[in-house]
Amino acid sequence: MAEQSDFLNEEKKPQTKSPKPVFHLYRRLFLLVFAIAVLWQSLLFVDMRLGQYYRELENSFKMILTANREKDEAALTQLREALNRQPQIASVRLFLPQDGLAEVRRQNPQLAEAMLLMGAQKMPAYFEVKLDVQVMGNIRPFADNLAAQYNDLTLHYNAQHAELIFYTGLCYRLLRLSMAFAVLLFFIFMFLVEARPVRSSGLAAVSGAVSGMLAWVSSMVLLVLLIYPVGILQESLAVVTTSERQLLGLAFSVLLGWTFSKWQKF
Repeated sequence: MAEQSDFLNEEKKPQTKSPKPVFHLYRRLFLLVFAIAVLWQSLLFVDMRLGQYYRELENSFKMILTANREKDEAALTQLREALNRQPQIASVRLFLPQDGLAEVRRQNPQLAEAMLLMGAQKMPAYFEVKLDVQVMGNIRPFADNLAAQYNDLTLHYNAQHAELIFYTGLCYRLLRLSMAFAVLLFFIFMFLVEARPVRSSGLAAVSGAVSGMLAWVSSMVLLVLLIYPVGILQESLAVVTTSERQLLGLAFSVLLGWTFSKWQKF
């Protein structure tokens, strides 16, 4: 009878309800995403500044070909067309003596006055040549070959400048490829976590997403605080980052926080 009474009492006991999930931020998840976001902010900053530096180096490089003896305008025009047909040459500009002096006066008036004292006829005709980026790594053999083809022209160029363009471009491309590969790995990780069946509440996933969003905002604030003493932020925030990069990073951090909340209990 005692056993039967205990059984009846157990049946009458009310079933305890599981506590409702409460929204709260994950501190450990926040710190993990914050560390990743700081690294990405640094990489995006270096990528932006390195890309701008590389483009400025490339645009400022020119090879100057001066005529060794006087030629009429028709002969100089034929030389320009022949240079334009070279596969490694992007563009060629012809400057006649009077045009060259005007260009020097525009860039350096003091040098133009000194050349006028020597006589305007001392200014030779010259070609301003822009090369393809692929040539920069082998600028010396290319210049030697070009000088052998055109004996009546003298080449003037900065080989160290060209080599700096080549190595800067190489570093820039390697950085971008590494970043793209890292993003691909992150998305593969997110896909594998989402594909794995786990029991988690929607509120927990939202908490992870909010933690990821706050982590990216915190990393942006940290980047500004680190760079502000340098003084470049006084002109514009655009020299540090762009709104498109920050929006993409914010979306990435939200997805990462969402995924981490499903992958591990934080």
